[in-house]
Parts: sequence; C-alpha cells; structure tokens
Amino acid sequence: MKMKLPDYVSKGMKLLEENGYECYVVGGAVRSFLLRQPVHDYDMTTSALPEEMQAVFRDYKTIETGLKHGTLTVLIDGQPLEITTFRRDSAYPDHRHPETVSFSRAVEEDCARRDFTVNALCYNPADGILDFFGGVKDLKRKILRCIGDADSRFNEDALRILRALRFAARLDFTIEDSTRKALLNNISLLRFVSMERIREELNGFFSAPLCAPYMKAYRAVFTACLPEGKNITDEEWERTLQVIDNTDQPLLRMAVLLACCSSLDAEKTLNELKYSNHEKKQVLNLLQYRRADVSSHTAVRKLLRFLQVPFEDYVSFRKALDPQLDDAAVLAEYQAVIRRHECWQLKDMDISGNDIAALGFRGKEIAEVLEYLLNLVMEDQLGNRRPLLLDAAEAYQKKRA
Repeated sequence: MKMKLPDYVSKGMKLLEENGYECYVVGGAVRSFLLRQPVHDYDMTTSALPEEMQAVFRDYKTIETGLKHGTLTVLIDGQPLEITTFRRDSAYPDHRHPETVSFSRAVEEDCARRDFTVNALCYNPADGILDFFGGVKDLKRKILRCIGDADSRFNEDALRILRALRFAARLDFTIEDSTRKALLNNISLLRFVSMERIREELNGFFSAPLCAPYMKAYRAVFTACLPEGKNITDEEWERTLQVIDNTDQPLLRMAVLLACCSSLDAEKTLNELKYSNHEKKQVLNLLQYRRADVSSHTAVRKLLRFLQVPFEDYVSFRKALDPQLDDAAVLAEYQAVIRRHECWQLKDMDISGNDIAALGFRGKEIAEVLEYLLNLVMEDQLGNRRPLLLDAAEAYQKKRA
C-alpha cells in the first residue's frame, strides 16, 4: 500500500537515505492513512544520530527541539518536520519520564518503546508498512492494545492511561481486555502526572465525537483526575452521561460536566487543572447564566450584555443541558439583534457619559443613569435616539429631586 507523502517529507527522507541512514514516517500519520482519515502531522524516525542529522541538514534551518533526546525539527520548504533518532528507554522512576535515553540503530527497538500497537506503525516508500506488533490487525478490529506487557506500559508512564481513553474515544475503538485491566489497576499513578498534562488529555478526549460511553466505562479514571472527583454522586454522573454528547467543544463539555456535578467547586476545579484565565472566565460565565431567560427578544438583548462567550456557544451549552430548548428560535432572536444593529450595551447608545454629566449628574450617578436608560431601550420603552435619551435623563433627574 503506497502512502502519498508531502514533498517536504519526501525531501527530508531522501536526504537521510542518500546519506546512508534509515528513515520512516511513524505513528499517527501512518495510523490515519490506514484508517483513511486526513493526515495533519508527519513525524519521522531515523537511524541517524542527532549530530548526524545536523550534518545532513546543515543547509537547512533547524530547531533543536529536544536534541538530547534525539529530536531535531527541520524547516523544509517552510514546513516544520520533526525527526527523532531511534531510541531505547531506560526505567521510568517517576512514572512519567525515562531516567536515561540511549540511541539505537534498529527501528524495531524504537517501536518497542511506544505505547500502543496502532501508534508503532512505520512507513517509507521502499519498505512499505512496517508492523512489528500487530497494529494493522488491531486497526482493522478497532482495538487499542498496549505493546508488550500492558501493566508495564502504564507503570512506566501514567499519562498513557489518559492517552488510551483519548485514542479510544477519538477512533471509536474498544480497549483490549488486558490493556483495560492494567489501565484500571494503575489509576493511582495519575498522581504523578502534572495537572497541565491532565488538562491537555481531557481536552483531547472532550474533542472526540462521542465521550459518554468511555466516561461510563472508565468513570474511576475521570474522577481521579478531578479535584474532589470522588464526591460526584451516581446521579450527577448519570446526568453528565446523558447530556455530554449534546455538544462537541472541549470547553463546553467541561462546562457541562461542572454544571451537572454540583459537588464539584467549579472555580477550584478549573484552577487546579490550570485552565487559562480566559478559559476560566468563559466557563464560569456559562455557569453563572446557565438558567438565564432567553424566551423573548428583550431577554436575549439583556443577556448579551453579560455574556463573555460567543452567543452560539452559549446556546450550544444551554441546548446540551436542556434538549427541549428551542435553540433555533433563540438564535433567530440573536441574529435579529445583530442584523438590526440593536442597542444592548452602553457603547451602542446614542448618548455618552459626558452628556449625562452636562445635565448635572456626578460620579456614580452617571453610570446609574446610563444603566437606567439602557434598560429602557432594551425593553423597547424608549428609542435609542439622543433627544429621547436626554429627555428621559432629565425626567429621571426631576423624579429624584
């Protein structure tokens, strides 16, 4: 089976081979090709040592991505190509990283250190697909299986527990029985994984089309990743499973999880998982307005003032939690507001704080009057025209006198 490679990948491979080194495309690119899925990234593995790679690509711009671990990034035709020397890993004392890395001249040794059979496939045009561990068969059977002893693989690197669930969910694969048992037996090792990496894997998992079946089968993994996860009740988890697949964005799925599991402190969870300030603000905003009125044109305009997420995302979040919501009608109201350039924030008003100050208002009174006028406009009790707004402000002043 011939795999069509981009020109920049073929050029890198040809240069290495012309200098006497073995070279293969490895991992996800080969897996995606065999599954007839789009290939987005190409990683290569080679028998060339780091200094030998540098000599081969001396006429190209290179980035020493992780040279001590054998990885060099080469820019070919403006495209970054990551190339790594065949490796052997030593013991993993911290359950995440090998104590030492030694280089190898044998591609099979390099493949043997990888996590799953479907990620250890190699390809070059001369040799075709190299499959030392039955990865092609596992792809056909839609099975995710560890290379070698599954318990050892997870004990070496606990992050593989989450990677297994991410790959299984994304590919819609069944986790092979001995791999599944070893995965569950090593959940306690997740404490050795940084919260940043846990968040990244959760986001990858939440990007998969269908999450609920894997969350159901591997609940213990997910609750181990979440601060206070053990406090989640069966009822809350079941509620999450019922609605999590009603949206498909990772951040919205996290918001759905936090909305369904009231036993989790949303802000604490987001902080401990190291979400960015922007992401935290968005999720907390969704949760704050999860029950906001969206039943009328006025209600939609008022809500827009306080949302810190795109309105379409907000509606997707609400629809996930409440499948009975008429999301089409809500979106139609929003689109009408935008199409007509309606006023729903202070900057849209045909009047400014200076105008209010000119009427004699001072300090906090100015903001108070502007809020009062904006509400009248949003409730269609007043047109957004300067003379009308000034008259209403003067009337408000007299009422206060």
